[in-house]
Amino acid sequence: MSAPLSIVLSTPKDVYRAGQPVEISIEVCNISKSSVPIVGVLDGSETGVRFPKYLPEIKSSIEFELPEMEVCGTTAPLRSVDFRLLKPKECFDPAKSTGDASYLPLFTFNNFRPSKTGVYEFSLTLSTESARPEQWLGIIGYPGEEKVLELLKEVPHLTIKSNVLTIKVEA
Repeated sequence: MSAPLSIVLSTPKDVYRAGQPVEISIEVCNISKSSVPIVGVLDGSETGVRFPKYLPEIKSSIEFELPEMEVCGTTAPLRSVDFRLLKPKECFDPAKSTGDASYLPLFTFNNFRPSKTGVYEFSLTLSTESARPEQWLGIIGYPGEEKVLELLKEVPHLTIKSNVLTIKVEA
């Protein structure tokens, strides 16, 4: 069976100037015929500390440095308002808060300023394949945790990778 979700990365332009941020848009889309519950980027998602894992990757044939991100072992609780029910063919940006959901931007993409000219490839992997539901919760033992655990039973277990978005950086 194929995954019910896909991830699409896009950018408004294919060429950027060295030292400038690269504008990346992210869409997680429901490509199935049924509604699919999913959660956006939470604290700890990008570093793999908790699920869902949203793992950005930037590659190039030239040597470059990624922005450094501080990692904290404590994460906020997952709340029922953080779940998004995607209808068939519906998409959302998992790195932008909507309503009461507290989604976070992807630090790696938002803070990357390529200093060297060349070609760069961006991709994003989403994983919901936790061994235990507690790997999603963050702080354990909070009001509403029981409802969250019930909602987690509906989230599909999958690992998907986005398209590879290629940009060129000029001086």
